[in-house]
Amino acid sequence: MPETTDGAFLCAGESATAVLPTRQRNALRLLLNKPSISPQEVAALDARVIERAPGIGRKSLELIDDWLRAHGYRLAGLPARHVNRRQERRQRKVEEAIDLLRVSGYEVRRVR
Repeated sequence: MPETTDGAFLCAGESATAVLPTRQRNALRLLLNKPSISPQEVAALDARVIERAPGIGRKSLELIDDWLRAHGYRLAGLPARHVNRRQERRQRKVEEAIDLLRVSGYEVRRVR
C-alpha cells in the first residue's frame, strides 16, 4: 500500500488528491473544532470562512477544492483561479498589432 508524504496510506485506485495534506487537514480540524473531518462537513463551509483559518491561503484552498472534487463535492464561494494579467496584456497587444497590420493591407498568417 503506497504511503503519502504525510503518513496517510492510499487505498488501491485512490489518487493522491483523495488524501488531504496534513497542514490543510489540521487547519480544518482546528476550524471545525473536531478531531476528524469529512468532505461533507468541509463542503458545507464557504471558501471565505475556510480562507480565514490560520494556515490557509490560496494554494491551500486549491488543494482543499481538489480534495473535495475527488470526493464529489465543490467548495462554495471559491474565487476564480489566478489569472495571469501579464499574459492577457501581451495577448491583447499582439492581437491589436495584427489588426493594425491587416488594416494597413498586410496579410497575417498564424503559424503553429
